[in-house]
Amino acid sequence: MRLLADCGNSTIKLGLAQDGGIWQFQRLDAKIAQLDEFIKPFNRTITELAVMPGARANTIIVEAWWDKIGNGRRMRMVGDQTLPVPDLGQYPNCGVDRVLGGMVGCIQERKSLVVIDAGTATTMTAWRYEADNPDPLGSVHFGGGLILPGARSCAIGLASQAPALPVVEILGPDAHATQFDTQGAIGAAIGIGYGPMVAACMLKLERETKIHDHIATGGNVGLIIDSLVLPRLSYRPSLVLEGLELLCRITDRTRRSSDPDGHHAVVSK
Repeated sequence: MRLLADCGNSTIKLGLAQDGGIWQFQRLDAKIAQLDEFIKPFNRTITELAVMPGARANTIIVEAWWDKIGNGRRMRMVGDQTLPVPDLGQYPNCGVDRVLGGMVGCIQERKSLVVIDAGTATTMTAWRYEADNPDPLGSVHFGGGLILPGARSCAIGLASQAPALPVVEILGPDAHATQFDTQGAIGAAIGIGYGPMVAACMLKLERETKIHDHIATGGNVGLIIDSLVLPRLSYRPSLVLEGLELLCRITDRTRRSSDPDGHHAVVSK
């Protein structure tokens, strides 16, 4: 069993993979006690950890945690020699989470997709899929995209630029526009306007790419769905972890085929 970690900006998502599938995952605060609690029932069956680095602070927390509880079990990090980032035609420094989500989404669905990842930032990325290409990684191609601030980031950014304004809770898209206090006015405006802002970007991306199928992931997808911008069935909460697991399997398969005697290095942390 493989333990997977997606080190996001605000949370750490842990997942357990068995036979290529994600059968359990959870979004956690970056606290050692929560990480310990997640793996406690499965610790003896975990053989290695694969990490999708994102926020540096959360990545450091996961690395230090595994140093203490890994007991010599291997840790692999996307971007190092053990798990190289697949080249799907993306630009330099394109977010690895976008790459993994687009890769696994297209390969699983066997079609071109726009992938929306609504986290701290909201990314919308077009991915083209060649169904007749036998090479999984060669079948997916980056088609460009857009990045918006997430709804919560809009509220935090506004407060940082205008310190007299508070950081507020975001209201839903059905909030009344006739608000009678500052907190409500900000929370309602972002809740009402965030979905249409995403919709406008998606519409232009669809027109330019001719890709009309979607997959959505990220902790803030709910507001987009509630705004009727995306159908609820498009939501894939574990998409990035699925991409991380697929990358591990493709990398392992490639190394076995190039070294059938199994003489490959094991990297431990």
